[in-house]
Amino acid sequence: MPQRGTPRYIRDYKRIHTAVITLYLSYTIYEAYYNLRLTPNFYTLLSAPLDADEKALKSRLRRLTVLYHPDKVGSDGEGYFMMLKQSYDVLKDPVKRFAYDRFGPEVMGWQHCSTMYDYLVGGATAMVPYYAGSLGLLVILSVLGKAEFGRYWRFFTLTSLVLLETYLVTRTALPSIPFLNSLLPFEQLVLARKIAFTTFIAISQLGPMLQSSPTSSGPPTAESLAPQLERLAGFAKMADSEASSLVAMDFMPFEKSPDEVRELQKKMKEWMVEMTIRNDVEVRDAVGKVLQRRREGAPAGAKGTR
Repeated sequence: MPQRGTPRYIRDYKRIHTAVITLYLSYTIYEAYYNLRLTPNFYTLLSAPLDADEKALKSRLRRLTVLYHPDKVGSDGEGYFMMLKQSYDVLKDPVKRFAYDRFGPEVMGWQHCSTMYDYLVGGATAMVPYYAGSLGLLVILSVLGKAEFGRYWRFFTLTSLVLLETYLVTRTALPSIPFLNSLLPFEQLVLARKIAFTTFIAISQLGPMLQSSPTSSGPPTAESLAPQLERLAGFAKMADSEASSLVAMDFMPFEKSPDEVRELQKKMKEWMVEMTIRNDVEVRDAVGKVLQRRREGAPAGAKGTR
């Protein structure tokens, strides 16, 4: 196993970290797709294909009515039968079907919409807050200097999502996208937004890992040492603040006696001067030489010779 901090350790760590995040994000996309397939829509409720005409829809409703009419299954099946009837009522109407395919079941609550244009305006109105908020967040991050890596790709992803949604909701026929033909346009948009959000996460998490680390071929420069110096300055400031707090705590018992405080300060200054002199190398050498000369010629066992 490579030692921590070695080039091989860093390379293997980046590969494993990248693989784990990639697999997890891929799983979240697949989970979103799987949940969309499991969630029933008006077509799956009627067991009808996406291109079913009114005749086919009516035929499917008749068969399901025979099976799930409240007169046959009792009051427990009344809710399910009402869902079947609502699905048929929406899909048989070309305008409501157009709106449902592109904007989902939310269109059932849109009031005063009777034409395709009305529904398109309602859909665009619902889209604006989402994309305006996303764009505003990206602009704020850029102005603040945050998330510098991958900034272009974030804006590119958001722009692509806007263009894709515009394309899906403005086509008169159901758009044909490879591998997604089994999903309605509004379901494709849900999946696309999930992919875009996952892309933002991937850029933030994998971007720094994929950046090539600069190699230094000479002595450290002032620019490279600046972060370390700033941290040292911060630590020194913190230590000075703590020392001041400790000194203030030592003086607290003498706050009511100014004379004692002044005497204590005087003694502390004298002690600091004395310690400074004693710790000075030249002073210690001079004192040692004096003591050595005093011991010369003294009889054995005399005081100061040991």
